[in-house]
Amino acid sequence: MDKVIEIADRAVADYGFRQAVLYGADDVARRWELSDQETSVLETTVVQRLSALPIPVQPEDVPGEQARLAEMIREADQG
Repeated sequence: MDKVIEIADRAVADYGFRQAVLYGADDVARRWELSDQETSVLETTVVQRLSALPIPVQPEDVPGEQARLAEMIREADQG
C-alpha cells in the first residue's frame, strides 16, 4: 500500500493532483501500476476521504490529513 499512500499524500498537498485522483482514479491506478487490491483502496477509501477535504487544504493541516489518510489506507488493507 506504499504506492497508494504516496498517491494520497500528493493528492492532499496538491489540489490539481487531487482532481486527477478524484475524477480519474482508474487512470492513476494504471499509471502507478497498482494491484487490484491497491486500486480498490484508491477508488474507495482514498477517493471518499479526498472528496471530504477542504479546498484547498491549508499548509499547516497537510501533514495531519496525510497521516489520517495513511492510517485509513492501512486499515482498509487489513480489513
